[in-house]
Amino acid sequence: MNLYGKGERRKNEAAEVEMTAVMNIFLVLIPFLLLTAVFVRIAVLQVSLPTGSGGGGGGTPPPQNAVLVILVITEDGKFQLQTTTSQIQFDALYSLGENKYDFDGLVNQLKRLKTELPWLEDIILRPEETVKYEVVVKVMDRCREEGFPNISFA
Repeated sequence: MNLYGKGERRKNEAAEVEMTAVMNIFLVLIPFLLLTAVFVRIAVLQVSLPTGSGGGGGGTPPPQNAVLVILVITEDGKFQLQTTTSQIQFDALYSLGENKYDFDGLVNQLKRLKTELPWLEDIILRPEETVKYEVVVKVMDRCREEGFPNISFA
């Protein structure tokens, strides 16, 4: 016996959604996206750059025990450590060959500087314009390892 009449039963029935095809797409798509994703690790270097206020005579004078240490990096592989004190003098470190820098000699000079002036934590790097970025980062790493965490550029 038909209580609903002709075709009324179909109107009241809920339509069934077929989810198998969508599940299959995600089953393939998610592992593919995870395998092709590129995970990037960003390293941040803390660098102090000089301000644009100029180098005029106005401002506070430096303290009496202030010592500036400038590390010059040249393109031909030479390191020159310069200080504003006559207490310590350093010889220039020359290249070990083409595009080879004497990082061991630099570390020895930085250790010597740290033993003479243990309170000193600032160093100023002055690389030439043509020095590779990779060399500057290696020098910064050596400076930080030897106890000079405050690195500035000139």
